[in-house]
Amino acid sequence: MHHHRPAVLIVGGGLTGLSAAVFLAAQDVPVLLVERHSGTLIHPRARTINSRTLELYRQVGLEEEILAARRPFDGKIILHAATLAGPEDRRRPMEIEKDSRDASPCPWVPIDQDVLETILRRHAVRLGADVRFATRLEGFDPDEGGVTATLTDLATGREEVVRAEYMIAADGGPSPIRERLGIPRTGLGRLGHTVTLVFEGDLSKALRGRSVGLSHLREPILGTVLMPHDCDERWVVSFPYDPRRGESPETFTEEHSIRLIRAAVGVPDLDVRIVPQLADGTTVLSYDIDALLATSYRSGRVFLAGDAAHSMPPSGAYGSGTGIQDAHNLAWKLAEVLGGQAGPGLLASYEEERRPVADMTITQATLKREVNMGLVPEERAAQLWRSESVILGYTYTSEAVIEGSCPRFLSPSALAGQPGTRAPHLPARAGGREISLLDLYGRGFVLLSGAATDAWVEAVPKVAGGFGPRLDAYRMGPDVEVPDGCQAHGIGPAGAVLVRPDGFVAWRATHCPPDPLLALDEAMTSVLCRV
Repeated sequence: MHHHRPAVLIVGGGLTGLSAAVFLAAQDVPVLLVERHSGTLIHPRARTINSRTLELYRQVGLEEEILAARRPFDGKIILHAATLAGPEDRRRPMEIEKDSRDASPCPWVPIDQDVLETILRRHAVRLGADVRFATRLEGFDPDEGGVTATLTDLATGREEVVRAEYMIAADGGPSPIRERLGIPRTGLGRLGHTVTLVFEGDLSKALRGRSVGLSHLREPILGTVLMPHDCDERWVVSFPYDPRRGESPETFTEEHSIRLIRAAVGVPDLDVRIVPQLADGTTVLSYDIDALLATSYRSGRVFLAGDAAHSMPPSGAYGSGTGIQDAHNLAWKLAEVLGGQAGPGLLASYEEERRPVADMTITQATLKREVNMGLVPEERAAQLWRSESVILGYTYTSEAVIEGSCPRFLSPSALAGQPGTRAPHLPARAGGREISLLDLYGRGFVLLSGAATDAWVEAVPKVAGGFGPRLDAYRMGPDVEVPDGCQAHGIGPAGAVLVRPDGFVAWRATHCPPDPLLALDEAMTSVLCRV
């Protein structure tokens, strides 16, 4: 038994935990991640990441690698029907819509979760994170100065004591850490149980030339979902099941599963071959559908992130992105506090910002599930927001935002530099190359100002020298060419916006005050909770 002292201990090696390791290591924070499984799981699970999630990975240099690893996908429509072969109840385009493309430099990416986790794990190690799979958390003891944890290497049986300043619980929905801390969850609770299977079969007869990316079907069970796996002859299907009827994952034998698949497709004699989803030959995987939110995201120096903090239906593909955005929000704040640039009060803004977003996202995912299943009247279905608003238009109100008072979600077209909103994406030119304005963010704070005065740029070195955190300044025009940049940020030609490391607007001055140095100094003091 020996002692190890990372700044942050992350428990859980799924998307949220691995993303947290990447985001922290990219800011030179010493990280140890432990995961009890021997490796990343090899079945697909989540099938796509949204444009906001790719924006975050773009900040740490992963966009090209992720795009290169995307799976083939040419689905154009989502359909609702009794069976794939039967008449359509309705159809709609896949939700990679024009509004999203205009609002972000990044597309939605069809990529299986196991592939993405492998990329993240490799990049975390490349950045210097200590990533250990087949390592189990045996127990932990938090106190005012940090967290002492006991770990076991499952390959050797060796025990190790770790002392970290902070711990992130990314250990999934059941979250033993959350349970140990006594943090309850509230919400609608368990909405259902689902099994997934992967199969091979020629569905061309049922497809009738349609480019279907997702099918919500009523047969053989209301809530059946069918989607392409590889755009050829491999498919993923999920079926709800009800333990009250004596059903369980074990009742989905090969014979029974093939019968259900044929019923869903609507071709009684379809040639079907069930494909294993795990290396050990497992063909049937199950998961529970929950709508639950932790009452608190923090207990002392332990933070909850991802499914440990919130569980939601898969409808809309919001769950993984919400967890990854938790990790990103928490990482920059931990980095600033650990580096001494921010006061510990900054960490309170993690829950202030992320929990309300998760609450509303759970509501939207739950409603989307009900709409997909045809379970809600038209007037309630009208309360469903566009996906672009959920993934790009969420807003923050906290101590780390000055005078933020936006609605919880906005349309991407309404993002105009308001404090508490994601800074707008605008095509720009800087250093002789074409960029998105979002490319300026992610490495520290950024002050973006109009070209009518140099006072803001001159104030930045003096303010940054007193605070320590990286603070860069750009004038729209001389430093970065961006048409109508001031108007797009709601400022005049002598105004400025202060953008946080996560790309959210922290403060805005519509014009240049008499003493811009004092104004900027006060803004940074407030945002970093140094008072």
